[in-house]
Amino acid sequence: MSNAHAPSASHGFDELDPHGAGKHTTHSHHIVSGVTLLGILGILLMFTALTVGLAQGEKWVMSYFSIELPRWVNVAVAMSIATVKATLVLMYFMLLRYSNPINTIVFLVCLLAFALFLFFTGLDLGNRGNIDPVKATAIQAGGVGGIKAGWSKDAPIIDKATVVYWRERKLNEVGPEKFAKMKAAFGHSHAAHASHGPAGPTGNAAHVPAGLTPGLFDAAAPAAHDAHGGSGH
Repeated sequence: MSNAHAPSASHGFDELDPHGAGKHTTHSHHIVSGVTLLGILGILLMFTALTVGLAQGEKWVMSYFSIELPRWVNVAVAMSIATVKATLVLMYFMLLRYSNPINTIVFLVCLLAFALFLFFTGLDLGNRGNIDPVKATAIQAGGVGGIKAGWSKDAPIIDKATVVYWRERKLNEVGPEKFAKMKAAFGHSHAAHASHGPAGPTGNAAHVPAGLTPGLFDAAAPAAHDAHGGSGH
């Protein structure tokens, strides 16, 4: 008597069956032996130790030989090891090795789509400086420089945070003594204006008052522009 669950040669491979065994076979999952899983675990731990060891070795090489290795070396080594580890996890712990090949194809397509998102994002971030030098570095308080210090043709290019540039320029113009007096007067005027100013927003709250650059006398560039900041004399 024939077995109703025996695979039929006439049906062949069924791409709709996630287990790749054919629709006339018993539904079952492949059981990976404990020895195999422990072996894969040992390999994963070995690669983890290798990653840490290579990272420390890279630091030692740069320190001992006083050299700076390119960033891509670190990324290439770390990502190569991570790719091998991920492949082992997918094959044995997620059973892609024993399942229908269509599952592997779906996974690789998703991985390709993710890689495309990362590629175009990196392409954007890595080339912003070629379009506009101001956008080449990260945003920081006071700006990143890269703009002219004035409207004249021979105006110098600010190569630092804008407020830092103007603070240093003012200090060189008036000298440390007068700069300290101006700082004290500015702080007193700012405190008086804040204490007598309106409690709530007014119609001209968005108006930027004329006067000295906000943050000119601060030790560090301000995190944001103060609506009351440049009203000193």
